[in-house]
Amino acid sequence: MKKELLALEDFKEIVETVSTPILVGKPIYDDDIVVDFEILYMNKAYMDKIPNTGKVGARLSSFVQKIAQDVDWLTTGIETLRTGATMSTTYYSVISNSWLHGTFTPVQNKYLIFTIADITRDKQNEEQLRRQNLRLASLTDEISRSRENLQRQLDSIQDLNEELQFTAYHDYLTGLNNKQKLKKDFKELLENTKKNKKFGIIMLDIDNMKLINDSEGHSAGDEVICRAAAILKRFQKQNIQCYHFGGDEFIVLVKNISSKDTLLTVGDTILEVCNDQGIDFSAGIAVYPDDSRDCDELLRFADMAMYDVKKRTKNDIAFFQLMMQDKFMRRLNIQSKMTDAMENNVFQLYYQPQFEVKSNKLRGFEALLRWYDDELGWINPEQFIPIAEETQLVVELGDWVMKTALKTLHKWTTKYHFDGIMSVNVSPVQLKKPNFIFELAEMMREYNIRSENLEIEITEGVLIDNKEETVRLLNQIRDMGIGISLDDFGTGYSSLSYLQILPITTLKIDKSFISNITEKDGVEANITNSIVSMVTKMGLDTIAEGVENPEQLQILSDINCRNVQGFLKGKPMPEDRCSAFLAGDTSAMITNKYQEY
Repeated sequence: MKKELLALEDFKEIVETVSTPILVGKPIYDDDIVVDFEILYMNKAYMDKIPNTGKVGARLSSFVQKIAQDVDWLTTGIETLRTGATMSTTYYSVISNSWLHGTFTPVQNKYLIFTIADITRDKQNEEQLRRQNLRLASLTDEISRSRENLQRQLDSIQDLNEELQFTAYHDYLTGLNNKQKLKKDFKELLENTKKNKKFGIIMLDIDNMKLINDSEGHSAGDEVICRAAAILKRFQKQNIQCYHFGGDEFIVLVKNISSKDTLLTVGDTILEVCNDQGIDFSAGIAVYPDDSRDCDELLRFADMAMYDVKKRTKNDIAFFQLMMQDKFMRRLNIQSKMTDAMENNVFQLYYQPQFEVKSNKLRGFEALLRWYDDELGWINPEQFIPIAEETQLVVELGDWVMKTALKTLHKWTTKYHFDGIMSVNVSPVQLKKPNFIFELAEMMREYNIRSENLEIEITEGVLIDNKEETVRLLNQIRDMGIGISLDDFGTGYSSLSYLQILPITTLKIDKSFISNITEKDGVEANITNSIVSMVTKMGLDTIAEGVENPEQLQILSDINCRNVQGFLKGKPMPEDRCSAFLAGDTSAMITNKYQEY
């Protein structure tokens, strides 16, 4: 069967209807080298897609720049014809405002066919896909960064929680556990402690912190506290925890102890190390469940034991005992009654006479504060005076004592022509009152008191806080002509050095020397003799306290002690008995049966 071939016109008609733009070119040679192409044909789709870019019969080189300037069309066509391989290029057509894919196809090395495909949609899809991929990559990076940021935030929150927990349970000054941590540990300990399993607490209080703060400044005090804390940190382990309880107080919690001796061993070791570092402290121990099963009560009991050490010796450790609670409760009771006693004028002044040894002449009286309570009876000044000092009530109380004593002295001077000395005790706390000297001078003017008839009685305790300032104040008092008597001489560790710096006029020898002055070994007698001899040469007057029998009086006479004070010559008496004595009733002294403090 004979093949039917398409006529040229039919072929052209078919090509004209194809939607693909087609351009046919014929190579132009120069010495067998293709240098250009003559356009033989352009179909309708080409002219519609790329209008006004060329015409049949024109050379390809004459219009290729109009198709797309960034493609070397002529070179691509020549290379296609030379190699016989189809070559393609993709470009953006400004004319058609679309992305096109142009393909050069050689035909028997005689013709070059250029076809164009619109790939705008593909390009848009590609660009959209590229943007999506970029967005996805960006989101991936963002998610990765978010994860990293979230992890950083979680780490930061964890660090913050740890920091907050540390802050909540540790003291900022020392770095030790604080009160809150102690409460937490107490709670856990009580929940987990087996029946009858012992643990104990040691409450430590640094000695003489007030002296350090006042003399060297609070920064020096803080430095001592931090040094003590550093020592305690060295003792911390699984069964021993240390806490800064506040101020200069620390708690050592010792768990799982077999006996109370374990607590004492821990406390003694800490005390020894602290002493080696120049730190003294008083400490009290309370044991669970021996002393109490309540932690707050254990703390209170340990505090009582520590306070007892503080009052007795300092720089030592003691276990809590029930009698300490009785003493503590009595102290609280006294403290609660003091204000009411002051407001209701319950306090009284008694006066104990002082006599010259050689002449038996009345030297004067010492004003002594006394307190009788309907419930407690007579309360020893050694009990209530320290409490008054701690609560600052001693300032108001001391003012009342001074005013009452001067008022009494004025009465005796006016009515009985008394020309002796009124000796009035002044507390270190009272002496530090800013206007003490001014008020004293005002009271002396009010009651017309001559300075030589007044004697201020102090103890070595006045020098505990600020030695220089105290000496300055005492010198001002001496400049007023008022005498200064140093009480309880011989009981302090630095009494002799105090004689050199204090402007005193009278030295009172403590009754602890006088009570044993008649012993056969003669130790107290020799000491007393040395004291009297020394201070007499210094021009000071001497008074022996606590003289209770004629034998003591005789020895004091032999060693030339000038004055005595004690039950032998006269007990403390209320004002009316003293007035009777000054009026000439000598029986007032003999028949005195008043309380004997």
